[in-house]
Amino acid sequence: EFKKKVVTIPANSVMVFKGKEEMSIDSTDTEYEVEQESFFYYLFGVNETGCYALINIATEEAILFPNEPNPLHQIWTKIYTKEWMATRYGMKAIYSNDLNKYIESLNPGKVYVNFGVNTDSGSTTLIPEEEKLGKFPIDKEALHPILIAQRSIKSEEEIKVIAVACKAACEGHELCIKSCKPGIRESHLDSIFKHQGQINYNVKFRPYGDIVSSGKNTATLHYVENNKIIGENEFVMCDLGHTICGYCSDVTTTFPSNGKFTEMQKNIYQIVLKMNRTVESRMKPGVVWSDMHILAEKILLTDLKALGLVNGDVNEMFEKRIAYLFMPHGLGHLLGLDVHEVGGYLKDTPARIMKPGLKNLRTGRKLEKGIVITCEPGCYFIEYLLTEGAKMLDIPTTYLNMEKIKPYLNIGGVRIEDDVVITDSGANVLTKVPRSVEQIEACMAGKDWASIPENTKISEIIQSFINQYLSLIHI
Repeated sequence: EFKKKVVTIPANSVMVFKGKEEMSIDSTDTEYEVEQESFFYYLFGVNETGCYALINIATEEAILFPNEPNPLHQIWTKIYTKEWMATRYGMKAIYSNDLNKYIESLNPGKVYVNFGVNTDSGSTTLIPEEEKLGKFPIDKEALHPILIAQRSIKSEEEIKVIAVACKAACEGHELCIKSCKPGIRESHLDSIFKHQGQINYNVKFRPYGDIVSSGKNTATLHYVENNKIIGENEFVMCDLGHTICGYCSDVTTTFPSNGKFTEMQKNIYQIVLKMNRTVESRMKPGVVWSDMHILAEKILLTDLKALGLVNGDVNEMFEKRIAYLFMPHGLGHLLGLDVHEVGGYLKDTPARIMKPGLKNLRTGRKLEKGIVITCEPGCYFIEYLLTEGAKMLDIPTTYLNMEKIKPYLNIGGVRIEDDVVITDSGANVLTKVPRSVEQIEACMAGKDWASIPENTKISEIIQSFINQYLSLIHI
């Protein structure tokens, strides 16, 4: 596929990429564990740090340029020679000291590098140092759009790997739900999730900072302290995923600490579940993702109005951005080698809508077959946002019934997050965890929650691959 998309690049050219370097912890001689740069991993599958790679357009050959190791270092750690790298990755390997010389021997008309800006972070991609590339013209514009467009549409093989990452995460979430009780620390559940992934799936890297929150902490979207003692009758939110073979899962469950929903908890949880299920039932090729966010907001406003927490016409409240005060994040994001996968906003896809809430959507594009995306609606009671924050953003608070909202402030928030792959005719939800109130309460009581009907499914071909993967790692 990549070969098909680079036909516009002249044959007498080369593409050069840089992988991650080792990173020391501050000024010490101890290093961080480093996960490979995602574009480099996508193209070459190389895990080791300190590498460059070159693709010769004329010959269609990929060549790896690892750092030359010091033989004495094998006393302390594993070292990887060019011969080992060539055998391991099935491509010619030359030490990186000779990269410049090798490029000069090819005398390319142009050197292409993958330079671009991430539309979520605003950070630029990792590219080789210019002194490594010789005297030849460098093109920083053509390659990046090709790569991000390709990465945003997953192959069948990629989808199968993501499905395994989802299965691993879902098993961890189920353990967390079953193990939860008042009096334990949030980190207790975090540890259970990590242990399950490491023991059963040989998970080494995490796709993002683990989020295990309880009580009012559940209203902090990216709460990572994970250190509060879980109280009685509190919501617990676990936003946790695994990385397997470089690919991420990203799953969120919310459940009551005591194993039974209070009436107020149930009110909010069922609104968010309705948002989640309604959107998922409409996901298919051609559907515009920003339209799905709008649909979720209108469900939220309609049901909050039914509870008496907001007052006014739903469409009018939507235009005034009242829903943002309860769901300040986007409905979901692309998923892949990065948890917030590249490709959310391309030159030929809808532009970001610059309104509160909508501008936080990490993509607004039309769904296509092969896209993997999260569906993660939420409802949060953030006192600052409902008061001072709203005024700062010129969002009118006259629609809010604060007397009825106040009792809900202690609830914190609810988020329900699934990982979904777009198919020919619809969507396949890869996430299988307790979702309905009845399923969650059954799970927390140690009963067979899966026998209670629910609408997620995993296709037979993906289930078959999961079984193959588990047999390969002897599970």
